[in-house]
Parts: sequence; C-alpha cells; structure tokens
Amino acid sequence: MGRYTVISEVSQKIVDLLSDGMVPDLIADKNSIGLCGPDEKGDFSVGIYLYDIEENHDLRRSGMVNYSYTGQKFPPLILSLYYMITAYSSSDIKFRAVQEQRILGRVMQILADHSMISGESFGNDTTEADIRIELLDLTTEEKMKLWNDTTKPYKTSLCYRVTPVELESTKEKRISRVTEFTVEMQDTAEE
Repeated sequence: MGRYTVISEVSQKIVDLLSDGMVPDLIADKNSIGLCGPDEKGDFSVGIYLYDIEENHDLRRSGMVNYSYTGQKFPPLILSLYYMITAYSSSDIKFRAVQEQRILGRVMQILADHSMISGESFGNDTTEADIRIELLDLTTEEKMKLWNDTTKPYKTSLCYRVTPVELESTKEKRISRVTEFTVEMQDTAEE
C-alpha cells in the first residue's frame, strides 16, 4: 500500500525512467531532468510538472482491507496523477526547436516503452498494483490553460495520466477472529 510519499515516489520514478533513457545520449546530465512548473524551469532540459491529482472513481474500493490477523484498514484512495512534460533546450536558436522536438520524441518513446510500471519495481511497499502511464489527447487550448507562465509563449508539451496510485488510509480498526466455537445438536424428531 502507498504511504503518503507515494505521489513523490511515482514522480521520481518518471524522472528516473527519463534520465535512464536520455542521459548521456540526448541530455548530458541527470540533473537536467526534474520536477518543476513550466514557469520555474531553472536549468532543466526536461521539466515534469504534476498539474493535477484526482481520485479514480472507477477503481474505488469499498470495504475494509485486512493488514494483519487482528487489524483492518479503511480502503486506500485510488488516485490518477496528471503530468505535463516540457522540453527546454539551451542550444543556439537555430538548433533549439530541433533539439526540443528530439527530446519530446524520446520522452514519448520511453514512456510508451514503459507504459506499465510494476509495483514491485519501487523496491518497497510503495504500491502493490501495476501503474499505467497514458499519453493524454488534450487540445492545445487545454494545454495552454495549464501553462503557468503568461509572460512567455506556450511551449509544446506532452500530458500524461499515471494511474492507479494507491494512497493508503491510516485509519485502522481492530478485529477479533473466531478462535473457538461450540456446536450443540438436538434431536427434534418426535419419538
């Protein structure tokens, strides 16, 4: 089950996937790929912006979850995380657009190749379920609304949904199991 850190761990997993697939061939340094808003890119060549978190009602669980012989937890929240990924090249102006398009193409290729992330790949009990990464089909107008920096023109960006991400409940309920029972039989037939 996902602790409260599950959102940041999923975000870091995306950073790691992109770093592993682009450094050093396309981007020189792993520190050039990171989490930021589109208006605060700093020195990043690839900015990953978590722009929304929603509860996934289609996968909502009901009923308590057993976590031990004597305890249950309330069901986890099942979340969908929404990311905007933008390329920022510091190349000379005549090469900048081509470089940014190459970066975006490689991002799409990496995330398509890793569209299903095993819960086990997190290396701890962050999540049990496999997580899907899906490219969203948003219009340019919808993407421009997500773009925070109104002083600079919109840059072509990719939007993804990552789901299901489980955020466990901390609310527990103690239970006791049946450990012994007695059966009494009576003959009810008339003699």
